[in-house]
Amino acid sequence: MRLKNIVVVNDYSYINGGASKVAITSAVELSKVGFNVCLFSAVLPISEELNNSKVKVISINQYDILNNPNRLSAFFQGIWNKKAEEEISKLLKTLDRENTIIHVHTWTKALSSSVIRVAIENKFKIVMTLHDYFTVCPNGGFYNYNTQKICNLEPMSKKCILCNCDSRQYYHKIWRVLRQNKQNKKGLLPCGVKNYIYISEMSKNILAPFLPKDANFYYVKNPVDMEKKDPVDTAKNQAFVYIGRLSKEKGCLLFAKAAKELNLYAVFVGDGELKDEIKNIYPEAKITGWVDKAQVQNELENARTLVFPSLWYEGLPLTVIETLSLGVPVIVSDTCTAREVVKNNQTGLWFERGSLEDLKNKIKIMMDDKLVQSYGNNAYKEYWEQSFSLKNHIDELEKVYEDILERG
Repeated sequence: MRLKNIVVVNDYSYINGGASKVAITSAVELSKVGFNVCLFSAVLPISEELNNSKVKVISINQYDILNNPNRLSAFFQGIWNKKAEEEISKLLKTLDRENTIIHVHTWTKALSSSVIRVAIENKFKIVMTLHDYFTVCPNGGFYNYNTQKICNLEPMSKKCILCNCDSRQYYHKIWRVLRQNKQNKKGLLPCGVKNYIYISEMSKNILAPFLPKDANFYYVKNPVDMEKKDPVDTAKNQAFVYIGRLSKEKGCLLFAKAAKELNLYAVFVGDGELKDEIKNIYPEAKITGWVDKAQVQNELENARTLVFPSLWYEGLPLTVIETLSLGVPVIVSDTCTAREVVKNNQTGLWFERGSLEDLKNKIKIMMDDKLVQSYGNNAYKEYWEQSFSLKNHIDELEKVYEDILERG
């Protein structure tokens, strides 16, 4: 039987990050090619993209667990969202499991694994995109926020449970362990989900040992919606640009220190808890706060180089791919998944994770006009020869869905 219905599961009904952008964009485009698409979410408002589309949106109109003013309610919602369980049960009763795919993007911020359990119990075919590491890791990143090091402990082992790796307090780690335990046992994740879409080989290799041995893996590039223009003349630009949340795991303080010591024109596009600390380190830095897509592109078109100094694995940042499409080279840490799309000494440079000296050395290389222009031109050519287009993303998704249906 041919695919007819697609249920996209995502915590949010609006775009608030890379995962939601992929979920909502793909839902809209899949509806355009004739599928009955429903977005099942918890948090409003509904984005303009969805309102102007044929996608049916079912939102249970809740807070996400971080912003829920009733902290006791948030405690239990995050572990097991009863309302989400009830409402998705009602939805699935209206659908034929033989021609329906459940595509899970995010669930840990509001919906919980209760929605996954319902889909498994009702024998629907499920595929999950591995945007992060929450399928197996309690804090979702294989990262110790206190030591600022990548974590190599086995998820949910005794050492993992006893390790105070949370960005806040150890009691919050215990809550995460409780949630993960519920997810593993009652939510049947990951044991009950056999189909996974991965967006980088590195993240797949990190997760695969902890996923079902008979799991099916599908590589689907994230869609990048960029208009093709002439490549940026990077040699004429002076700005070294950082884009993202201003938080420790993103490595923004490392870049601020490097910028100060090299007296760079440094631009931080984003906001977060480290904004004041960045200003203290390097008062001359420009911090834009969160800006719209047009302003982000404007900053990139005036960039010499994007600096992406993340200290953790990441998923596969769309920002890096979008930057390369403009012909702007990227400096990226060597343990970040973004290195997969940045060819060292060709379209950008890798530096040793966490090393201030190595980051400074790579920035100095980008001060050479001929080299920075060469890297930028290579990046532009490389990007446009590949297919990160939205059309290609949808074509690949359709193939994945059909393969899952055929497997039965």
